[in-house]
Amino acid sequence: MTAGWAEVRPVNLRILWIRGVLGGVGSLLLFLAVTHTTLSNAVVLFYTYPVFSALITRVIYGTDVSMAVVGAFAASFVGVYWIVQPSFDAVAAGDVYGLLAALTAGGAIVSLKVSRSTETVWTVFHYYNIAGMLVTAPFLFRHWTAPGLQSFPVLLAVLVFSILGQLGTTYGYRFTTAVEGGVLSMFGAVVGSALGIGVLGESATPHFLAGAVLVLLAGIYLTVRGTEDVTRSQ
Repeated sequence: MTAGWAEVRPVNLRILWIRGVLGGVGSLLLFLAVTHTTLSNAVVLFYTYPVFSALITRVIYGTDVSMAVVGAFAASFVGVYWIVQPSFDAVAAGDVYGLLAALTAGGAIVSLKVSRSTETVWTVFHYYNIAGMLVTAPFLFRHWTAPGLQSFPVLLAVLVFSILGQLGTTYGYRFTTAVEGGVLSMFGAVVGSALGIGVLGESATPHFLAGAVLVLLAGIYLTVRGTEDVTRSQ
């Protein structure tokens, strides 16, 4: 960086656009999830994405799926069921958005890891922003309403934490695998759930707590097992 400017020199445009579009769609779905369900539900469901990134990584590297891994996937989705507690009459739209956000974010994380082998932090972040604007533009033009002055502190906080989170994640994946990063990122579910319960007064039911623990443990097992399998195959 020179005089406040960062040089952007893309090497693999295809993976940059894949990362940007998947990340943009995942972020949009996460915002929809937070809007239509509780914060604790949204973040725990979203942080199942390491499960999906581990599965995608296994498919890419062609490793076999053992019964232990199948069991871990099953356990994670039992945890999701306990968290969501769906009825046969209706399923909360926000919970569906949370799972879809996790699916797209899983793909985005794998593509991020691939892109960091050739691209700088600022190049990846630059294309992520462009793709994010393209993804959200149709909704912005259709549903735009001017925010009130009282909203600016909250919007500024969202902006700052989002930028710091994206830059930190992009920088960190230069030094770790997709699955190892997934283990660390799953603790975001703990922080988000704690804020929802402690700050917003959301209920911490036994089903929610048991489901959250099951999702985290299954995700950690899958990511650690994925790292070992990929290491042995290389």
